[in-house]
Amino acid sequence: MKNLDNRGGGWRRALCLTAAFAPFVSFLPGFPGLAQADQSSLEKSMLLDEVVVTATRTPHTMKDVPLETVVITRQEIERSNARNVMAALKTVPGITSTMHDDVFGTYTWRAKMRGLNFNDGYGLILIDGQRVMGCGQSGGMGEYGIGLNQVPVEMIERIEIVKGPGSALYGSDAMAGVVNIITKKSPEKPSGQAGVSYGWYKVKEKVKNDGSKVYPSDDGHYRNSSQAYVSFGDRPLDRLGYLINYNYESAEDVREDPIQSDRHSLLVKTDFDATDNINIFLKGEASDYQKKGNRDEDSYRLSAGFTWEPTDKYFLMVKGYTYNWDFVHGYPGYSYGYKHGDTGFDQAEIQYTWYGSADNVLTMGGEIQQQSIDYVINNADNSTIQVNEDVDIFSLYGQDEITLFDNLTMVAGLRFDNHSNFSSEVNPKLSLMYQVSEATILRASAGRAFKSPTIRQLYYSSPYRHGDYYVQSNRDLKPETGVGYSAGVEQWLLNGNLMTSVSLFRNDVDDMVIREDSGTLYDGLPLMIYQNVESAYTQGVEFMAKADFQGISLDIAYTYTDSENKESNRDLTYVPKHSFSISPAYEWKEYGLGVSGVFVYTGRQYKDTANTSQIDANSVVDARIYKDLADKARLSFEATNIFDSDKGDDGNFRGGRTLLVKMDVFF
Repeated sequence: MKNLDNRGGGWRRALCLTAAFAPFVSFLPGFPGLAQADQSSLEKSMLLDEVVVTATRTPHTMKDVPLETVVITRQEIERSNARNVMAALKTVPGITSTMHDDVFGTYTWRAKMRGLNFNDGYGLILIDGQRVMGCGQSGGMGEYGIGLNQVPVEMIERIEIVKGPGSALYGSDAMAGVVNIITKKSPEKPSGQAGVSYGWYKVKEKVKNDGSKVYPSDDGHYRNSSQAYVSFGDRPLDRLGYLINYNYESAEDVREDPIQSDRHSLLVKTDFDATDNINIFLKGEASDYQKKGNRDEDSYRLSAGFTWEPTDKYFLMVKGYTYNWDFVHGYPGYSYGYKHGDTGFDQAEIQYTWYGSADNVLTMGGEIQQQSIDYVINNADNSTIQVNEDVDIFSLYGQDEITLFDNLTMVAGLRFDNHSNFSSEVNPKLSLMYQVSEATILRASAGRAFKSPTIRQLYYSSPYRHGDYYVQSNRDLKPETGVGYSAGVEQWLLNGNLMTSVSLFRNDVDDMVIREDSGTLYDGLPLMIYQNVESAYTQGVEFMAKADFQGISLDIAYTYTDSENKESNRDLTYVPKHSFSISPAYEWKEYGLGVSGVFVYTGRQYKDTANTSQIDANSVVDARIYKDLADKARLSFEATNIFDSDKGDDGNFRGGRTLLVKMDVFF
């Protein structure tokens, strides 16, 4: 059996659309008619029976996965304008990335899932099922941040998004959900791909509080972005396969002065079927990132393991990985500090799955994790902050999937985490799936989740500067805890070519960690301190519709989110109440020609806890056209932010319209 995190290939299920649009779609020019959908039984099987693994750590087809799961396929990534993971996620209901500019080297630190921030650890990011650390080049903020863009999109096979608290299986940081970025696997025959792209974009001026404008230093001129990649894989022996992917990215950032950013990334994967029952896998990733005069980062990730499946009833997986991120931020005398050091993360895991019967699957496992940081800040006032800490976590988890009455499935999970610096945490979760019919599915879940404070929040020996104030760590912080609920209905129509879903959700978070004004000054600036002071909730409705008929596809997503800080009775910051997207695409296979577009609307959101400053509602439109050249190459032209929106945030420099040309070659 192959590695669970790579099994099943990409999910090519139907892109979905609400049934209300069906009569209209049938009259689109060139549309083959809904009646023809009944002729595509083979296509239906491909769409509904693809395999996902993140929700339960066991393989499930999309039609029988018990937890709410959304998948972004390789095909969807290729026909979009996405040049990084965050851009690929922006049309997923419940995920907002309003502050993100789709330019390499820019931040994703306000990206949220169901109103809770990825960068602060409320949403868990995995790569091939293994926890992500590090930020900087990936779009996170600070040495503690969790960035989403650590993997270039050219290396990605698919992205699985599981909504709702996931601590019962994955531990800390899975409060809002889990995003699993699954990289490409070894091909079955010798094959390769290479590509280059070049883009032009301008940076918009920002408006100060007094109404005056500050223009970028290169106002009126284009900045540039570029990418080049090459990938090759083979299976030289029946039992041995490999994949090698190299990627280079470059851009000039989005700020007053252009600053060159460059990243080189390398991915090497191999898998070996030692016997008919044992598979061994090995993966190595390395990257080198530089932002001229400001940042220098190197990272590597090594992972290895094996799976053993002696019979159809038993499955054992053992795997481990190590990650290291070395970084230098700033320079001696830099006003925000000269920061240098490294962070690391090591993990070993064992998972055992027993298929007791067709109606009962039991999964058990354990993990050992260690997060470490060895880090120095040389402040501009000549003071020094040094942090050298290790955090160890030991975990055990169990899950039972039981099918009752043929069409009712119950999944009960429980996880125990022992944290070296906190008391133990126990997190249960219960999920139910009821199949009203083959095409109508009801899902509901409730679970407890927790999030450990970050090393920055806990362990800095002295205050550090952050913007126009200093912040002091607090070793007495408690973990944040939360309870999440969700319920939804999913409807498949027209032989699996049309799907709609509606979900309700709520997350209650206690002991939320915030920066609170101490009322004192440090080095002439206000001093903030981390405290457990807030409770908050987010709740709302998500709607998704996807359709795919004979080359025409359409995705629609809408999210309503209500959020509140229970201490102040005010909305949480950077959580829009309304967000909407629509993504049409059409492919003329006969001519090798395709077009696609994305319209994203983001409602008003507050920038401050007092709810006195806001980002206005805004819309962004992207488009792409491509032409296949004799099945060996693809030429594409892309336009992002066509109407030059400032994304409602004219108080900061924003990326404007971006034009890009790209060539991909297949061999």
